[in-house]
Amino acid sequence: MGSLRAVLAPKPFRGDLIAAGAAALSVGLVLLDTRVQDDWAVGARFAVLAAGAALLLGMAWLAPVEGAMPRMYVSALLVAAFPLAAFALIELAMLLGASGDISPGTTTWVSLLVTAQYAALAVRRGSAISTLLAAASGVVCLLAAWSWIFDPGSATPLEWLCAVSIVVLGLGAVVLRDRHKAHAVALIDVAGLAALLLAAIISIGVVSQTIAGEGVRSPSAPWGWKLVLVAVGFGLVAYGAVDRERGPVWLGVAVLGAFVLLAGAGNLLWWPLILLVIGAAAIAAGLRPTTAAPPAPDLNRPEEPQPFDPPPDPFL
Repeated sequence: MGSLRAVLAPKPFRGDLIAAGAAALSVGLVLLDTRVQDDWAVGARFAVLAAGAALLLGMAWLAPVEGAMPRMYVSALLVAAFPLAAFALIELAMLLGASGDISPGTTTWVSLLVTAQYAALAVRRGSAISTLLAAASGVVCLLAAWSWIFDPGSATPLEWLCAVSIVVLGLGAVVLRDRHKAHAVALIDVAGLAALLLAAIISIGVVSQTIAGEGVRSPSAPWGWKLVLVAVGFGLVAYGAVDRERGPVWLGVAVLGAFVLLAGAGNLLWWPLILLVIGAAAIAAGLRPTTAAPPAPDLNRPEEPQPFDPPPDPFL
């Protein structure tokens, strides 16, 4: 075991080469799995994918711990292993008797196992990308579990679950922001992805109304969900601007773009007017004349002697 550990533990000075190889290996195995669906047995496909995932995750686990955050090649190993682990678990579900289609039940337990796996890696390696992957898998698990257990007849519960996920992820980012900034940014990024998923679910509902022809002339999203999207979008942009992080800013722009698409379906001008008033008020507040601050009360007080200053000369 000691010799195996020595072989699989990556050398940091070869990390870039290992990361490039891990990316090529992951893409190749996923492509192989899609090509041999009709030619290989389920057990063989599972064995190949599981071996690849175990190899990459094992190297990431055994990589030297050199600081609070892992090096980039360790993060690359974790990202490359993610699709292999997910596809391997799907093949395992089919091996255990699941149908060929990925059902909500299969998605639930696969995403649950992936969430637990990457949450452990986030703690073990201090990896922010593992936090992001675990949080994203957790959101998928929540939505799939609700669909599996309750079989809802509409998308409304899924919309509310996306909103709850955004709130929980935002609170988690606030808790971690001072002590673990990178992990907080990862949670904020997943909150932005959940907002985009919310916008996609709302859009599917709007398209369904249009196709069904339910007597709606100009189907559009409810104003409450539009308010959620615009608030989350501006919140993401503000978070990224304050902490100088690009990921939340780009996700915020994407969420605001989704809001524009949904809000543009209606005929009322309320949303443009509201945003114009808010924007003009904010700019006016920023450009308002300022009053100079009064001088400090101790501005003219002589400085006190420091402990190592020489004593004053009595003859001067």
